[in-house]
Amino acid sequence: MRHIDISDFEETFNKLNTGTTFKNWLDVANQHLENIKPLDAKGRSEYWSKNNHWRGLYTTLSELSGHKCWYSESPENSSEWEIEHYRPKAQSKDENGVVIRDDGYWWLSFHWKNFRLAGSLVNKLRKDRFENGLEVYGKGNYFPLIQDSLIAQPEDFICNCESPLLIDPINPSDVTLISFDSNGDVYPTYSEEENIINNKKAVLSIKFYGLDHTPIQRSRNKIWQKCETIIETTNNFIKHHKPTQLQINSKISECYVELVNLTKKTEPYTMVVKCFIKEKSKDKDNYPWLENINAVLQ
Repeated sequence: MRHIDISDFEETFNKLNTGTTFKNWLDVANQHLENIKPLDAKGRSEYWSKNNHWRGLYTTLSELSGHKCWYSESPENSSEWEIEHYRPKAQSKDENGVVIRDDGYWWLSFHWKNFRLAGSLVNKLRKDRFENGLEVYGKGNYFPLIQDSLIAQPEDFICNCESPLLIDPINPSDVTLISFDSNGDVYPTYSEEENIINNKKAVLSIKFYGLDHTPIQRSRNKIWQKCETIIETTNNFIKHHKPTQLQINSKISECYVELVNLTKKTEPYTMVVKCFIKEKSKDKDNYPWLENINAVLQ
């Protein structure tokens, strides 16, 4: 999962939608919100099915992520794509399925800061078709909170009284809570002993975002192996080809360019690349020339 910067949301929307403006979109969204305020849960559900105004933000959300799922970093052509409500609009449940808000965060149903672009493997509840287990993946209307957390009330558009247990890609510190290994498997960056809350956020996010779904794991593994090939080709040249210092510098520069390109916003699974480099950089005896690459990763 990569941090998504939404600070340029309005500018991006206006650039991609020449026939209208983000202000116009907001005006319509605010009117929709006024329309659903007096409705009951059934009425709101019917209204949303006929007035999914958030679809107008699809291209903007896609542009901001480099046309990838905000949660898995899978490329846009890898599955069906949906605009997901980070805080569920109709009902919210904890990790055990116990209802927290029976009416959900209905007042955020048309609020642009509550939208995330998600592949269907994230947003819809389903099993992994490549395994025989009974585990169900998908976020659905799950939105667990830390025990004893306050719960946001209607028309609180910031919701900073809450302590969510699901990682949010617009929060830079959140995306550091999960890491990846050479198999493409995803795991919590922190153990329970190191930080019990950060560990739980990672465990639940991996589950509800389906981040260990087999096709995604396989794709991450391919990226890791690609990085391995780039690094080992360079290292082999340095150790066994008896190059001059000028040739060594040139080869390292080529390697840096390849790895940096793999961390561009438009590339899939960029955090796998960063995890790979983090692990390799620890081996200073064999890869001392990797020491400075973190300063230039995108």
